[in-house]
Amino acid sequence: MLKKKQQLVLLISIGLFMVGCTNTAKERGGKDEEILESPVELAAEASGEMVKASFVDINNGVTTLDSLRGKVVVMNFWATWCPPCIREMPSLNKLFLDLKSNKGIVFMAIDVDVDIKGAAKFMAKNKFDLPLYTLHSPLPAELETNSIPMTVILDKNGKVAAKHTGMVDFGNQNIKTSLMKLVDE
Repeated sequence: MLKKKQQLVLLISIGLFMVGCTNTAKERGGKDEEILESPVELAAEASGEMVKASFVDINNGVTTLDSLRGKVVVMNFWATWCPPCIREMPSLNKLFLDLKSNKGIVFMAIDVDVDIKGAAKFMAKNKFDLPLYTLHSPLPAELETNSIPMTVILDKNGKVAAKHTGMVDFGNQNIKTSLMKLVDE
């Protein structure tokens, strides 16, 4: 089972590129440009702990990760002011549209600024269909980061299968294939 998980993480990681978007220029080493890195592997969490958090949608509905057990959850933490977040959004939206009929997978675009109305305007203006959320509970330690975009994939047991900070090419076929394998596990 562990080998299969490692293979899935490796397949997902093939299509990823790291581009950090931090909160301040000082955190970026005093530079305003984005930092491009080579492809990196997603970090597989081995803690075995189920992630617990809750989120609010545009209609003030609360969704808990507990309520999503039995489904693969793709969480993308982003902000409207983050250039790498904006650049990856079209490929994330396309992946969502390709897989939205699959009831075994859930996508969550989580606005870290907790300005869901502003984020909704951005989504509408750009014709993105991703389900939009903001935090309802504090972010658990497993999901903390100083940089966005950040993508976290939970397996059907609510455990972190993959976590990546930086921009992702969600159009990479390996990501879609790996997500479907997680759904079928």
